[in-house]
Amino acid sequence: MLLDWLFIMKKFKIDYSFLILFILLFFSPKQNLIFQFFFCLFLHELGHLFFVFLFRLKIQKLRISVFGFFLELEKKKESFIKDLFLYSGGIIMNGIVYLIVPIPSMRYINLFLIVINAIPIYPLDGYNLFKSVLSYFFSYYYSLKISCIFSLITNIFVLCILFYNHMDLVLIINYFYLLFLNLSLGFHQKIIFNKFILERQLYSFDYPIKSIRFHDKVKNHIYKYFQIEMNIAGKYISEKELLEFYSTAKI
Repeated sequence: MLLDWLFIMKKFKIDYSFLILFILLFFSPKQNLIFQFFFCLFLHELGHLFFVFLFRLKIQKLRISVFGFFLELEKKKESFIKDLFLYSGGIIMNGIVYLIVPIPSMRYINLFLIVINAIPIYPLDGYNLFKSVLSYFFSYYYSLKISCIFSLITNIFVLCILFYNHMDLVLIINYFYLLFLNLSLGFHQKIIFNKFILERQLYSFDYPIKSIRFHDKVKNHIYKYFQIEMNIAGKYISEKELLEFYSTAKI
């Protein structure tokens, strides 16, 4: 029993940002409104979890932060359609609550969560949706770079709007925290990309084939939702063979 509990605690983590916000809740004169916000945020995360269980995905790790749940799922075959539903699940749930709940404050909070999460800023849902769409049309290397740069530019743009309109200080602090996360993402792009390449070598899932022309840097042309094949001197080389060659020859 104790070992089971320790295993659960190892998979479950509460981020310090959530703890700080939760403590500040008790000193706020608008406790009722903040409790409604937490409830709507909980419903948002239930929307994501609904599709996690619908697609029978196993949760490896769960971290709760001020921006919601961060899930690390068991490695399975990547699916563009499944990713769209997984990342938009929270927005769909908030939309349903917005339409059926008559309480004005609850409707406003759900609309607020829809708008905020739709913005393509890391690590919000809009960023993951934007990156998934890019990954369908471009290789993972370029989709990662484009989404990271676009996220950073959007974050700075939103901060400028907030300052110009003298918006709520708490909202500005949150977007500064997002800016910190985006800068951290930029510095860790190489690690994220190498992890993706390593997983493609370790897990052999069948994806639709995408033929590409010859490139010197093969790793930069691996797709998330496709398996590539390259025509070299009339012979088609599979992604697995290319990655094996890359790992030994360091292309």
